[in-house]
Amino acid sequence: MSPLSKKQLYSLKNNKKTFIVSKSNVDIKKKDSDSDMQETSAKHSAALNNNLQELKILEHVETSPLLTNRMLARKLGCSVKLAHKLLGKMVDRGCLHVKKIHSRRWDYFLTPKGLAEKARLTYEFLQFSMQFYKEARKRSAQLCRDLAESGIRRVVLLGAGDLAEIVYLGCKEWNLEITAIYDNKHKTFLGKKVQPFAEFAPDAPAAIVCFYAPEAPMLEPPLPDNIKPSNKIHWIFNEKYNLQQHG
Repeated sequence: MSPLSKKQLYSLKNNKKTFIVSKSNVDIKKKDSDSDMQETSAKHSAALNNNLQELKILEHVETSPLLTNRMLARKLGCSVKLAHKLLGKMVDRGCLHVKKIHSRRWDYFLTPKGLAEKARLTYEFLQFSMQFYKEARKRSAQLCRDLAESGIRRVVLLGAGDLAEIVYLGCKEWNLEITAIYDNKHKTFLGKKVQPFAEFAPDAPAAIVCFYAPEAPMLEPPLPDNIKPSNKIHWIFNEKYNLQQHG
């Protein structure tokens, strides 16, 4: 008996040649591949977050030159220190021109390079929006199909924004009844009343997460504090969102 037979060998044919690969090696390579995908996704998410912050700065400056570090921190939802760093970086890159009005006021203006950068970022986000819609549509339809084929007929939606509208299409396709919608920002969804997350009932047959972090839309977002992860909670995008990377 061959010693390799104890490792559940696989025969892979390529170019009429047979290669023998042990299951242990396949598992190791799969783990490495998964790790590489997560690392790539994290890097893409960080770059997307940075581009989104820069686009918000450029859009603000285009409408008003008045911008302080504190104002920007509130606008971006970040620390004052990070806001100061972002502004300085964009001035250094030549996207913004800064003019000192007095000791406590600095006005910012778009430069030709800044205008070009704003146009580029806007185009990229439009392209990404199309990609996001297509991927969300495909994944949500598959999730609805999986739920329907497992015998589930009723679902609730966690979130009432644009992603919920995409999920709604999949629910209609697979005859899933939406019994409740939860969200803290919206009052109604397609004519139905929306309840706050605090009223979420954990005994729901299945709940589909329909919200996302704008800076990382294709990563799994953290759940509201009162909702605990379980096998009844289903995400459209299930790669983990790292709070430390995006905070």
